[in-house]
Order: sequence, then C-alpha cells, then structure tokens
Amino acid sequence: MENNKRRIPNKRVTTNTKIFGAVLLGAMTIVILGLGIRLFVIASGSIDGHNLNDATRQAFMAKQLVPASRGKIYDASGQVLAENTTVYDMYAVLDKKVNRIKEANSNKYIAGSGHVIDPEETASKLSQVIKMSKSDILKRLEKKAYQVEFISDKVQASKNLSIEQYKKIQSFNLPGINFTPHPSRVYPEDATASHLIGVMQTVDNPKTGLIKQTGLMGIEAAENTTLSGKDGIKKYDGETENLQDSKTVEDGNDVYLTLDSNLQNTLETTMEDLFNATKPESAVGVLMEAKTGRIVAATQRPNFNPNDKPISPKLWSNLLDQNAFEPGSTMKGITLAAAIDTGKWAPNETYQSGTLLIDGKKVVDAFGQGEGRLTYREGFWRSSNVAFAKTEQKLGANTWRNYLERFHFLQPTNAGLNGEDSGSISFNYPIDQANTAYGQGISVTPLQLLQAYSAIANDGQEIKPYFVDKIVNPSTGAVVSEGKTEDVARPIKSTTAKQVRKYMIDVVNEPTGTAREFDLRKFGYQVAAKTGTAQVADKGSYLQGLNNAIHSVVALAPEKNPKYIFYLAIKQPKNFPDPTIQQTMNKVFQPLMLQALNNSSSAVKSKTTKQTVPNVIGMSIKDASVKLNKSGFRVAIVGSNGKVLEQSLLPEQKSLTNQLIILKAKGNSHLPDMLGWSLADAQSYANAVGFKLNWQGSGYITKQSIAKDQLIVSSSQVDIELKEKN
Repeated sequence: MENNKRRIPNKRVTTNTKIFGAVLLGAMTIVILGLGIRLFVIASGSIDGHNLNDATRQAFMAKQLVPASRGKIYDASGQVLAENTTVYDMYAVLDKKVNRIKEANSNKYIAGSGHVIDPEETASKLSQVIKMSKSDILKRLEKKAYQVEFISDKVQASKNLSIEQYKKIQSFNLPGINFTPHPSRVYPEDATASHLIGVMQTVDNPKTGLIKQTGLMGIEAAENTTLSGKDGIKKYDGETENLQDSKTVEDGNDVYLTLDSNLQNTLETTMEDLFNATKPESAVGVLMEAKTGRIVAATQRPNFNPNDKPISPKLWSNLLDQNAFEPGSTMKGITLAAAIDTGKWAPNETYQSGTLLIDGKKVVDAFGQGEGRLTYREGFWRSSNVAFAKTEQKLGANTWRNYLERFHFLQPTNAGLNGEDSGSISFNYPIDQANTAYGQGISVTPLQLLQAYSAIANDGQEIKPYFVDKIVNPSTGAVVSEGKTEDVARPIKSTTAKQVRKYMIDVVNEPTGTAREFDLRKFGYQVAAKTGTAQVADKGSYLQGLNNAIHSVVALAPEKNPKYIFYLAIKQPKNFPDPTIQQTMNKVFQPLMLQALNNSSSAVKSKTTKQTVPNVIGMSIKDASVKLNKSGFRVAIVGSNGKVLEQSLLPEQKSLTNQLIILKAKGNSHLPDMLGWSLADAQSYANAVGFKLNWQGSGYITKQSIAKDQLIVSSSQVDIELKEKN
C-alpha cells in the first residue's frame, strides 16, 4: 500500500531547480548575446584592431581570383629594365593580450608571433635595417596602441622593404614584428632612362581588396594593358572547380624597347656630367636612327631612381613629348627647306643684317649689329634671325604655315608615349609669323623635331620615331607584335633635302658657323647640324641673358647618307664651364655619335658595358695584352722591348668594353693590323708613335699602305682608306 502512495515534492528541491534553471537560462542568454555582439563586430569589419572587410574579401577572392603576372621591360639586347618582385610592409604588435608562441624545445619566441617583448632590443635591431633611428623606433614601440608602423612625414621606413631587408629582420627572431607581402616592381638599371621606362603605382582594388599595379608614366603607362595581362577566375561547385565557368589567367606580355644599352650608358654618363657642370633647369638628349625611327638612346635631367620609395621626381613630365618649348634657331632648318622647296631661296643674294623692323617691332641678330650686308647662305650658317624673318616674308604666311603642317608640327607624333603635347603657335600678326621662322612664338617637342628632321635626313621622306621594338608572349616566346618604320609624309622633294644638308654642313665647317664645335671631320665623318638659342618666356615677355635661354643642337651624321639624328636641349643653365655652351654640349654629342658610328654594330655585347681598366704598368707586353683582352679591351703596342711604361687609359677608370688601349714600351714599333679600326683609333695610334696619317673616306679602315708588322718610325707616312659598314 505504501508503494502506491503519491510522493509530494520537497519544496526546497523545487526552489533549487528553479534557481538552477534561471542561472542556466541567463548564462545561455549571455553567451548568445556575446556571440551576437561578436558576429555584429565581425560583420562591421573590425576585431582586435583588425579591419576584416579587406581581410575577409582577400581570403575569399584569393580562392577565386588568379592575379596575372606583369610583363617585363627589356632593352633591345634583352637586358632587363623592369621586372616584378615582392616587397614587405612591416608593423609591430604591442598589445600584450596577443598570445606568444615559443619554438619547440626552446625558450625563443617565434618572430612574427605575439607582441613586442623587449622594445629596447627591437628598436636596436630594426634601426640596423630600416631608415629610422633607434630613438624614433623606440618612441613608436612605447605607444599605447594595438599595433604601430614606422612611418613619419619624411620617411616610410617600414613600407616596401626589399626581400633582403625582410630576411635580415626575420633572422633577428623579434616577437611581435609582422610583415604583409605585396607585389612590386624593380628597375635593375636604377635611374637609366627613368622617364622613358616609367614607374608603377599600386592601388587597392575596392572590389577584391587586392593590390593592383598600374603604370604611372612612360612605357609602364603607355603599354599598361599589354604588360598587365588579364586576371583569371576559379569557380567552384563545392570543393570541385567548375572548369566551364573558370577563366584562365593571361600573364602580361614582355615589352622590348629600341634602346641600345651601350649607347644609353654613354648618353647617361655624359648627360650627368653636363647636368652637374651647367646646373640647368632641365636638359634632354636623344639619338634616333635616321632610316628607321628607332630611338636608340634617350634621357633627361633631372631624372629619378624608380626604386626609391616614395617616388618623388623633381620633374614628372617626359621632356621627349611633353612640355613643348620654343626651339629657337633649330627651326631655321625647316624654314630653309620650305624656301628651297618653293624656289624662294637665293643663297647668294644679300641683305642688311643686324635689325629688321616689322610693324614697329624689332627682329635682332644675336651676333650683333656691325656685320653689314651678308649673303643669305652666310646668314644661315651664322644663324641670322633677320635673314629668316625676311625669308618667311618671301614665302608668305600661308605658305609657311602650310609647310609647318606638312612637317607635322602642331600635332602629336603618336610615337608611343601617353600625354603627348601637340605644341602651340602665335600666328596672328606679321611679327608673330616672322618670329616662328626662327623658332620663337612656336612650341614643339624633341620628338616633333626628330620627326621633321628625318625628312631632311631621308631625302624628303619623314618617318615616325618609335620606342617599342617588339612585344613577346613570355609563356610561348611568340612575338605578338613588332615595332616598324612608319612613313609619315613627304613634305619636301629629295633635291630639297640634299640641299638643306649641304647648307647645314656650312654651320659646322665654316669658321663663323654656330655648330663648329660639333665638327667630326678629323674622325672621318662629315656632320650636318643646326644650333638653337631660344629666350625663355615668362609672364608674357622674354627673359634676357644666356642663362635664361634654351640652348640646343640637332645634328645629322654622316651628312651624305645620315645614319643618326641627334638632339640635345639645355634649359636655363646656371653655369658655363667652357668658352661656349656648344663646347659643353659637344661633350655629350661627340662620344655618343662616334660610338654610334664606330662601335654600335661591333661593340662587345655584354650586360656590363663598362669595365674597370686594369693597371698593367710594369708588366710584360705579353702579359699586359692578355690581361687587357680578358677585361674586354683591344690592345695596340708602341715599342717592343721590356715592360709596359705607359697605358693610354688610366688604371682604375671606367671605360666602355672594346675600347682600344695603347701600351708604350721601349724599342722599335711595328704597325698593327688596323683593318676595321675607326679613324679615331688610327689617329690615336699615329699620335702615340708620331708618324703622319693620311686618310680618305669615312667609317672604318679597309686599306692601309704599310702592311702589318712592318717597322714604323716618326718619319713614316701611312695612308688609309675608310668605308661605311653596310
């Protein structure tokens, strides 16, 4: 009976159960609420000081997006000018709540884990690698913050660290020091042709959260689509890739430029010397193949090193095709061509030099007022403004304007760079029209001048300059496209072009010619040239003085069948280290043009185009010759006995490979085999021995009147013949 009795619950047990249930419910509510808040924080994009929007998006898109690798940029010989690399942004975690991880069986903390433990040691180590002092680093490590970077107004010390810097810091095993890698661009030749090659900028893609590289200037910008390629996409059905909906990545193509590394190095070196000596506002130099339009060397000053971070050039513009300027008297070659082409040129007719009044305004000759009457031919070689103002009047404004357009001034060349300037002109009044005939009141770019003068070099056929030799698919090696010679127009007759070159010879050969400093006849080449001096305009008026002018020269060589067109302009030089600015400019022109004419086709092809000249003084002739040959130099001997007493290139100096070095020793001299030498080499050897050298032709030696190994003395006479290489 007792078993069938109903049990009455104990009131105390019931109360405890209710309390436990309430506590459990409360705890679950708190947990759920906490998770909800946590999810809300994550959804808002921030947790423990991290922004998760980008991180989450990157993690997701990394599975979906396959970034294309950017193509490389090469010079014509295959030397790398721009390629991809990885750089690192560094930051330090200071929050002590972050767990620290120790290496197994060790008391050392793993680098990049946890937080900074020893700020003093960390600052000391980092200051050895990044561009920030220990004290400045320590100040940042002692801040009350979750994490810090090492950045100031002057330097971004922890941004864009190289692989070498990254590895060095990693070797320190510093807790709390972390890195974020991202793609970057490296330029192995540093500042070489920096404005032409260009530079990159990195931008955050808001759709993917990933960093994207894009060209900011130069070829990097002009060929950005070609270099960038196309990103791929991988799509998945569960864990299986959906191949039908996925898109294969297409890496960027490689771009090969027309630049000749040997000529480019020479131009860079000589332009740097010119810039340091004259301290101009700016300078630009360029060498173009006359027959093809290929730009084989180009640079400007001030330039910049695109590897420096942040990049902040003093001059952003590419002077080859931007910032058009008044060319001065280099325009007279074009005016002369128009006058000859229309039958309005009378070279032996005379005019009164000095000053010409047009509507009450003066046209003045730079060489002064006391030269009296001159022939128009002399007016050209002496660069008379009056002669060419009068020539424009003979042509008539409409005809002259027509020839400017026929030569394709006032329109872009479309040579392959972005942001090209078309130039401008003042042409409303007779004085304006006359001014343009001698290069004032009209603005042009170096590329426009090169293009125009190509018609004079090529017997009337004007060709377009270009920079891209070819574009290559890096995966297959297939040539996607090739640069080619492109005819622009035929603004003048063939006979006109030949006559213009003849008168440009006067500018070089005549004692009063303005380009006499650019004479290369002693080296076997006849140059045709025209100089220019244009006053710089400021606030509607022209500044006065040679230091407020743009000094320039355009040169064709050799004159009869020009291979190259050279142009150099210097804006507002502060210093004049030589008696004339032309002498200073010739220090760029002569070595570059002689190398182009003599050595460009036969130069030793090497990634290192400059070598240090060994010291062979005191060595035997045989040993010295072997050593110099191994270093990439050619050797000629004066004397035959004992040890080397002198060498023509000083020890330890830098010199281009394949240069001739003359060694002097005691004893008799025997004539070397000079076939294939340039006239410059032969003259250097003749001067070293003291014999007389007679020559005919231009180019390279094809015959010598005395056979090799024959005795040669100071009273000897050697005749040589030279011919151009085909």
